[in-house]
Amino acid sequence: MLLVDDEVEHLHLLTELLRKNGFDVYSLSNPEDLFATIKSFKPGIIILDIKMGNYDGKEICAQLKANEETKSIKVILHSAFPQIEKEYELCGAEEFIIKPTDLSHLVSRLRFHLG
Repeated sequence: MLLVDDEVEHLHLLTELLRKNGFDVYSLSNPEDLFATIKSFKPGIIILDIKMGNYDGKEICAQLKANEETKSIKVILHSAFPQIEKEYELCGAEEFIIKPTDLSHLVSRLRFHLG
């Protein structure tokens, strides 16, 4: 899985917690490198923050879903802004999870999406 978040402390903490729960996690703090990373890492799922400086996770998700090579990658949008929950399906994301993260809920949803 690929975890993308510009909040480095949150990124490191969530990466470690997910690894302790048995997930293979690659973390990325700069969304600018996302598409190059996807080509080399080929994740089955991406947990994508929505507000990352000049980057909008919803727009990135829409780009992923519009691209033949990446449209099958599952995307979970992740944000501290609960109003986004009403919009996540518009960009093609499979799910929205609020920050702060309820780890047991996130793990459950990841296992669901990864089959």
